[in-house]
Amino acid sequence: MKSSFYIKFRPSFFVLILLMIALRYLEQFFIAYIFMIIHEILHIALAREYGGCVKGITFMPVGLSADIQGLENIRLSRRILVLAIPPLFNIVFGILFRNNIVGRLNILIGLFNLMPVFPLDGSRLMVCVGGYIWGTLRANRYVANISLVICCTLILMGFLQMVLMNYNISLLLAAVYIIRESRRYEETTAYFIYKTLMTKKKRIYSCRRITAPYDMDIKTIVYSLGMDYYTVIEVRKDGIIGEITEDSLRKFIEKKGIDHNLVDILTNISYDNK
Repeated sequence: MKSSFYIKFRPSFFVLILLMIALRYLEQFFIAYIFMIIHEILHIALAREYGGCVKGITFMPVGLSADIQGLENIRLSRRILVLAIPPLFNIVFGILFRNNIVGRLNILIGLFNLMPVFPLDGSRLMVCVGGYIWGTLRANRYVANISLVICCTLILMGFLQMVLMNYNISLLLAAVYIIRESRRYEETTAYFIYKTLMTKKKRIYSCRRITAPYDMDIKTIVYSLGMDYYTVIEVRKDGIIGEITEDSLRKFIEKKGIDHNLVDILTNISYDNK
């Protein structure tokens, strides 16, 4: 039976509305939210066009979040389009109407979403692109570190805004909320990436060969794997002494765990071939 599309509201969303009423920013809030809804509809439409499955949408204080599944199975270039087009739409629309509040709010929405901070679009874009260059788990770790630095900067800016703008705490509240969401998203994303890498990939568009010393630990190699390519590891010790495919790596981890070195995999392959 097909699961129905859900719409959720975080309790903090309603708290924010009350705060906006108290601060007399309700009009700006609803204008911004209308374009954040359009932003999320673009994500959903593009994801469905390229084969993603949209389970539902959640209303949060700093925007909306669509529950899109299956993006890891589509081509990298299309995944980038799903993530990049909505914030770029906000920026272009904002530039066209920059002389009024609608334009300025759209520019802010677009730039805000492109920040490499979990769980914003910019962080997901960086994991996609960085994952192809460095490996998906490694890119996720880099983004987590960048995300922490930016969140701390936003908190400092929030305090400055509060002092200079008659106790306007909007940026401070947004920063605190993003830090909370960032930590939660980082952990769940790292687990999802590892789980995806450790299952058979549905579509392979390219193959990458990497070289590694025979005594390198498996954890380091796993951080070099990417969702968008198949990896073959050339194991070296005074020259190439063997090859380990991504499938062999997965099977070994399932059988014996991750706390081993590459030479253990080669020994296991040799033993199985006897």
